[in-house]
Amino acid sequence: MRRFLCVLTLVAMLSAPADARIKLATLPVRERVELQLDNGAYTLVEEERIVPLLKSTAKTGNNMIDFSWSNTSIDKDSIQFRPLSFRAGKDWQPIGKANGEVEINVINVAYPPGENSLVWEVFAAKAGVVKVRVSYLIHNLTRTFNYRALANKDETLLTLRSFIKLRNYSGEEFGKAGVWAGFGPKFLKEVGQQEEIQMLVKRFPEVPIVKTFKFDWYSNGQLNPDKPFASEILMHYELTNDEKNNLGAFPLQPGKVRIFIEDGRGGQAFLGEDVSRLTPLDDKMELYLGQSRDIVCSRIIEENQRHAVRGNLHHQEMIIKYEIENFRDKPATLDIIEQLNRDAVEYAGNPHGDAEWEMGEQTSRELKFSYELGNATPVLHIKLAPRPKDPDEEVEKIVVRFHFTLKNVW
Repeated sequence: MRRFLCVLTLVAMLSAPADARIKLATLPVRERVELQLDNGAYTLVEEERIVPLLKSTAKTGNNMIDFSWSNTSIDKDSIQFRPLSFRAGKDWQPIGKANGEVEINVINVAYPPGENSLVWEVFAAKAGVVKVRVSYLIHNLTRTFNYRALANKDETLLTLRSFIKLRNYSGEEFGKAGVWAGFGPKFLKEVGQQEEIQMLVKRFPEVPIVKTFKFDWYSNGQLNPDKPFASEILMHYELTNDEKNNLGAFPLQPGKVRIFIEDGRGGQAFLGEDVSRLTPLDDKMELYLGQSRDIVCSRIIEENQRHAVRGNLHHQEMIIKYEIENFRDKPATLDIIEQLNRDAVEYAGNPHGDAEWEMGEQTSRELKFSYELGNATPVLHIKLAPRPKDPDEEVEKIVVRFHFTLKNVW
């Protein structure tokens, strides 16, 4: 693969055979290359090159700049050409006007049929050397994000490393190029064809984390036939992407996260992998750790009564009992996600949108409620004491109830 950026005068063009364009054999040296990776489908490439131009006259015509790309993934509709500065002696000067007219100006662009190329017609008020910027979008020059998370032994703090991996299968060799993800630092890397380069974007030390335990009957279902009313309890590390929590430098992009924990002996243990979603500033990232074996929760429908209103319209009064045991040697908070729309469909009828409901007086006072998933999906929080220190002492079974009435169901 070779790409050509060459300069011809109109006289040379006219003297060539009709079925061919004259091309220079040497490629003008790239002075600078920048790769901007803030789009998942395309990469913006900006090249700066030094191009000699002849003075445009009625006799010689304008300069013709030929740009060809072969076996590359350039989007031809995105290619742009901009003169930046003009060299006068040893100094570079911005493009300006000479005798009231622009010194350098792109007059026209033509696409020769059947070729991956284009020709810019460029007016030059005087002969000289010009620095130009050629920019375009290119496919198959992609980036992915990945992370490495290391929690301390107490699972209170975490060190998060954010990486970007550049994969170049575009057909183009860029050499030493500036690489920028659209945020964070800029890198100067040698970017060759069919190469993969991983770069550390940022290291975030001492990020506070909360280990969460979530019970969601409708999402996870029955644990096993021996425990028909129990369901999986999923563990996560939760961290907040803001400055207060030693993050907040930029939105955390989606990507694979490898999670480790210090083992207390100077080593590290692998906990697992997760794929994180996009985490904007001030939002929370959740890292999945697996299923908890130390907390057991059973969900039992203790009361289910229908109260007629008129015709088929009725209210459905329910009491759900949760029986919880904590076998951990640490306290924990269990988050119970109750999907009232699913409760309505299973026990009452079609809620016709989000379920309308009201709390009942038999709801346990120990339960704290939040509604980050919507009013029809309350999250019930219950604090759990650690297991007894005496191994012969039985773990206390905590029983709480959620009493509610689904309104206007038919």
